[in-house]
Amino acid sequence: MKITITYFFLLFVTLTYGQITLSGIIKSNTKEPLEYVNIGIKNKNIGTISDENGNFKITLNNSELNELLSFSYIGYEEKQINVYKLQKSNFNEIILKESQTVLNEVIVISTKPKLVELGTKSYVSMVAGYVKANNDINNDIQEFAKEIKIKKPSKILDVNINLFNVFVDTASFRINIYDVKDNLPNNKINTQNIIIQKKVENGWNKFNIEEFDLNFEEPFFISIEYLPKQKDEAEPFRYSGQLFGKSITRSSSFGIWNVKKGLTMSMFATVKQ
Repeated sequence: MKITITYFFLLFVTLTYGQITLSGIIKSNTKEPLEYVNIGIKNKNIGTISDENGNFKITLNNSELNELLSFSYIGYEEKQINVYKLQKSNFNEIILKESQTVLNEVIVISTKPKLVELGTKSYVSMVAGYVKANNDINNDIQEFAKEIKIKKPSKILDVNINLFNVFVDTASFRINIYDVKDNLPNNKINTQNIIIQKKVENGWNKFNIEEFDLNFEEPFFISIEYLPKQKDEAEPFRYSGQLFGKSITRSSSFGIWNVKKGLTMSMFATVKQ
């Protein structure tokens, strides 16, 4: 028997000083909160995510009344709703329809596979990546992407990042996989939310993702996104980096990818080929 899960979105709206504040809670029909839903306006670097309890808040300008607010969650069809329509309604119920599941193509790996580390495996003390790029309340994420250039069928085993100035014991991260278009991350191609909470420390930190069975045979981007417990928390750590290469980042889930040459994040993936 197929069970379709729907999600309901309770939305409350306030309008002050030329701005619209939308806040609410996203839950399943079983009343369980839905955490880390991507919410925002595409290509405008305006976005947020729901917290671990399903709550969120986003502030928009009146000039964005005719824009579409997008809601995205892996495994469900993306929903877009006009901001003006949401602003006029005191109560809104948004249903995310379950998307058709496409099974990954089975990739046969050699009987004598080898492990390969791809990415940037060194760092220098003068290069730092910050968890938050600015103090804009609507840009509450910082996502770093690294292209993994494979030429044969490969299974991703782990992702490794180097951190310093670590002031927390544990942290939560989301790992995303994108296909490549115009040398930038394009569409998300992992079919599950990959959210990992782990103890972090100064130096290299490994995220084992072998259980997610991620098999690819063409180059892809892998990204890491820190998931804060609260928006106004103190800086928990910094990412290490290396000179040369390029960094690819964005500060909202539906934002534009920014490319800076001359610096790159210290991040690599281990794949089995």
